[in-house]
Amino acid sequence: MSQTTVRRCTASPWVTLPGRHGGAMNTARTRHGALVGAALAGAALVVSAAPPAAAVVGGDRADIKKYPWTVALTSSDDVKLPECGGTLVAPNKVLTASHCVNPATVDQLRVVAGREDLRKTGEGTVRKVTKAWIHPKANTEGNGATYAHDLAVLTLNAPMPYRTLPLATPAQQKLYEEGTPNRVLGWGSTTGRDDDDRVPPLQTALIPNRGDEQCITAYGSRRYQKRYTMCLGYPAGGVNACYGDSGGPVVVKGRLVGVISGGGSCTNRLYPGVAVKTASYYALLQSQIAG
Repeated sequence: MSQTTVRRCTASPWVTLPGRHGGAMNTARTRHGALVGAALAGAALVVSAAPPAAAVVGGDRADIKKYPWTVALTSSDDVKLPECGGTLVAPNKVLTASHCVNPATVDQLRVVAGREDLRKTGEGTVRKVTKAWIHPKANTEGNGATYAHDLAVLTLNAPMPYRTLPLATPAQQKLYEEGTPNRVLGWGSTTGRDDDDRVPPLQTALIPNRGDEQCITAYGSRRYQKRYTMCLGYPAGGVNACYGDSGGPVVVKGRLVGVISGGGSCTNRLYPGVAVKTASYYALLQSQIAG
């Protein structure tokens, strides 16, 4: 793996589908997630069992002024190319996925905010990362891999001049009810192809909470732990996250309910997207955000 700040393929929690590489963790992808269908939720870095033309539809362009807490994680080498997403949860703190961050090269990581089109480098604000906290139980590699605990908090070298987004609290369990629409955002691929290097402007879409059973069936109760994770997608499939969106926000009623983590396909209805529930880690995350 090259010495970049962002963990690319080998730390990815995306899994291959049955019949493709034996269902093991995928280690041959280059980007972390993106908006496929009318939304992104958390399925990328996989070999999809769906045909390439199977209902891959772009999301809607998002106005960064409406979602100023949405940020992109890039390397210092190219701030126009997002490797992951994240959420501004305090002026100098970003919540993202643990597999997006390599603590050994955190000095090479950049956080871009206030920039709807990442190609317009004269807009928005770029900050360096001075410290990265990764959940001590995060494990997105190997046979013991799980979506649970796939969280990281980044400390920036200076505050961002944008509005932050509050976490969902343990008392707000209704935000996680099956069928609830979840807003997701990101700069990832809108085609569902893992070789798609085009970077769209910020995209957004609403996708429903699928309930736990389909994700347990798809990924097993070890990889998908319903206490810590949430299942996102439409029953018919065709709408989900894909390459480039890991670490990005999942939002319900003005609260950050989840962090995009992984999944099994950008479009296949049998393999929904997975996000980590922020409410399940509320006290721990608040201590890191305040520190």
